[in-house]
Amino acid sequence: MPGADTILVLRTSLRFGARKAIVTAAGVVCGPVIWGALAGLGMALVISRLPIIYSAVALAGALYLVYLGIGSVRAARTLWRRRSESAETAPAVVSPPHSAFLTGLMTNLLNPKIGVFYLAVMPGLFAPGDVTIWLGALLGAIHGAIGLIFLTAVAIFAAYVRRFLTRPTVSAAVELACGLCLFAFALFVIMETVAAMLA
Repeated sequence: MPGADTILVLRTSLRFGARKAIVTAAGVVCGPVIWGALAGLGMALVISRLPIIYSAVALAGALYLVYLGIGSVRAARTLWRRRSESAETAPAVVSPPHSAFLTGLMTNLLNPKIGVFYLAVMPGLFAPGDVTIWLGALLGAIHGAIGLIFLTAVAIFAAYVRRFLTRPTVSAAVELACGLCLFAFALFVIMETVAAMLA
């Protein structure tokens, strides 16, 4: 099921175009490489065994999703106010490439479930040998390559559809929908984390 990473790439493609969305996707898929390497070092085990660390990373991720959601809602409000303007007269939105990459990377790194996933999967893949930082990074790179194919397809499809969604009213609705999805993901993470802390 598409998650926050997919919504982020979709939103970026609709707002900035396929190239910027693919840069965002590249940031997203660097996350599994880092998580894989950290799992090889045993960090995923630490995160899974210490609920306070898991909760801190999860809540930081939720707050980051809220931040991204607020950006989408603000963009929707701006587009709604410009709904009488044509696509040609509306000012272009500018964002530096490194910003797109870092946004994708942080969205993935602030998801502790990825680290726990690597902890659960890696021992079965490499048993009876020990998981090393290099094996962990390799598994992350394979995971990232598959993710990059999917997210690139999302970015290209969204950029193609973008040509039909240049009216500010439609763009505002899409931004608002993406923002609400990001808020929903953040709320889910917060509720799940709080429930785990109270259990």
